[in-house]
Amino acid sequence: MSTKPHDKAISDTLRLMVYHRYFRSSGFYKFLFKAILKLLVAVLIIVFAFVLIQRFIVTDLKDLFFILTDRVPDYLIWIIFAVSESFLGLIPPDLFIVWGQQTTYPMLTVTLLSIVSYAGGFVSYGIGKLIMKHKGVSNYVHRKYEKVAHFLRRWGGFFILIAAMFPIPYSMATMMSGMVGYRIERLAVFGLARIVRFFLYAVVILGIM
Repeated sequence: MSTKPHDKAISDTLRLMVYHRYFRSSGFYKFLFKAILKLLVAVLIIVFAFVLIQRFIVTDLKDLFFILTDRVPDYLIWIIFAVSESFLGLIPPDLFIVWGQQTTYPMLTVTLLSIVSYAGGFVSYGIGKLIMKHKGVSNYVHRKYEKVAHFLRRWGGFFILIAAMFPIPYSMATMMSGMVGYRIERLAVFGLARIVRFFLYAVVILGIM
């Protein structure tokens, strides 16, 4: 017996209402709003800092970065990038994309950078798992960040996507995922957005394709 279009529409509406009530009661909407707000603040800070640096310090950040990278061998730059993407991600990966623009094969360099960054997420995830093996740290995290851990386990895919695509330290997100026991196979899937990000930035910002 086939379902009538009208009945299907009612069923879909009821399903959406159930999801809406669950998201509201679980606090997911509040969590999502705070995450987006923090993201917007981070983006505004980065843009403001970029404008100040260009106006008062140096007129071309690319030239400054090229001067620095020209003084060290390429393998050292790769090591610095790999370490940064595996531990806290304190150096913006966009700088390395800029560096890749001056190589002989820019898109090959961007591809390798994206793969290294993607792999670095798994290293950070493993570090998070190791940290939680310390009983004292584990008890503190569960006691202090129980609600955050709950959201990460349930909505970790969204959290990873945001960190992978936007200027939020990706390795910190994957490390937290490891600390709360987020499933690594899901990290492997959602983390692919990290590779997409590198190509988008290379195409849109640098125009090297």
